[in-house]
Amino acid sequence: MKYTICSVGDAIHTSDMPSDYNIKPIKNIVESADIRLFNLEYVLSESPAYGSTYCGGTWLAAKTDSLDDLLEYGFNGCSFANNHTMDYSYDGMFSTLEAVRSRNLPVSGAGKDLIEASDYAVIDAPNGKCALISICSTFNDAARAGNPSDTVPGRPGLNPLRFSTVYEITEEHMKALKEMSAGTKIDGRRNRSRVGGYTPMPPDGCFGFGEYNFRISEVEGKTSKANARDVERTTDSIKKALIECDYVVVNVHSHEIKGDTDDTPDDFMAEFSRKCIDAGASAVIGTGTHQLKPIEIYKGKPIFYSIGNFIFQSDEVFCMPEDFREKYKLDKGLSPTQMVAARAALGNGGLHADAANFRSLIPYITYDESKVTDIKCYMLKLNEDNGMPYLADFDEQKIIFDYMCERCKPYGTEIVLNDGYIEVKVK
Repeated sequence: MKYTICSVGDAIHTSDMPSDYNIKPIKNIVESADIRLFNLEYVLSESPAYGSTYCGGTWLAAKTDSLDDLLEYGFNGCSFANNHTMDYSYDGMFSTLEAVRSRNLPVSGAGKDLIEASDYAVIDAPNGKCALISICSTFNDAARAGNPSDTVPGRPGLNPLRFSTVYEITEEHMKALKEMSAGTKIDGRRNRSRVGGYTPMPPDGCFGFGEYNFRISEVEGKTSKANARDVERTTDSIKKALIECDYVVVNVHSHEIKGDTDDTPDDFMAEFSRKCIDAGASAVIGTGTHQLKPIEIYKGKPIFYSIGNFIFQSDEVFCMPEDFREKYKLDKGLSPTQMVAARAALGNGGLHADAANFRSLIPYITYDESKVTDIKCYMLKLNEDNGMPYLADFDEQKIIFDYMCERCKPYGTEIVLNDGYIEVKVK
């Protein structure tokens, strides 16, 4: 029996839907699939909640009825593990989960403790059940959900994917680094804490400088590894879900990159994604950096390292903590939206000044039983004024296709441009 799964990327829908916007072309694609997913990347609240001391870049929130606009597209599953989940602390997270659940929408990725945050959501479709697991690698540590102990309840938060990074430098640079550490005393307090057993020692063969670990290598660069506990928790959840469900989709929200640009996934992302497929996941769908990343076919299953934005309105917000004004030294009396605009003016215009952040994909995957038989990627061009999605015209399709060809080459992924969509060859 055939089964179809489609997903859009990050939804940041913080202003009203334009009155002349035609939802039907995208809605028709979404509604034709059995499983229809999106990533909710902002907080839902009827009134401003307590702002955390940190945020995912901007404190993002909108009124709860903005979710109703999103549901007009026909989605039946929602991820909520991302760098904005805890922008407004526990109240904001819980008000969002309440708004989603009150609309009978399955959601995963956050909860009252790590048990709930890491659990899968079940989406029941006529042709079979699908489990959705949502996890995030980009977060302030205070946003991470925790397990209960024998004496302390669990901590609310998001489902975390932690990772470790080692930076490789030449012997000459290592010598200079050690001299800087000795001269500046940057590691003085940390080294005393290590002697006392309070702070872990650097990994074998590494030198700790500040919060970073370095080791000598002939070729400079970096390597990262996924946290073994977080990988095991996720793969165990996949295996558990497959007892109840026919398919499992893992959504990973990550802003980490391998190099200097937003289009290359970090090492730990590839490691984690492949282990999810090894455990039985039907697909891994990445979001996060606002830009498209490569597609990999691993053991016959797709890994989308990032499919980009779906709705991108991060410059329109109805509330903002005072911390934002202080951080960017902004004048008093500015509205939240004016504050965001003033910050953008301090630099090159921010994320909304980059056209690459307004191009994205809607993967549409067809299965015959558990085997992937067809993958189409519908191409979107978001309006750069209001952030709303539209099906890409011919010129934009060519830009997106050429861009994806270059990113997919290192993974050996063959793609073909057809009329209105990219076909991903499944070997």
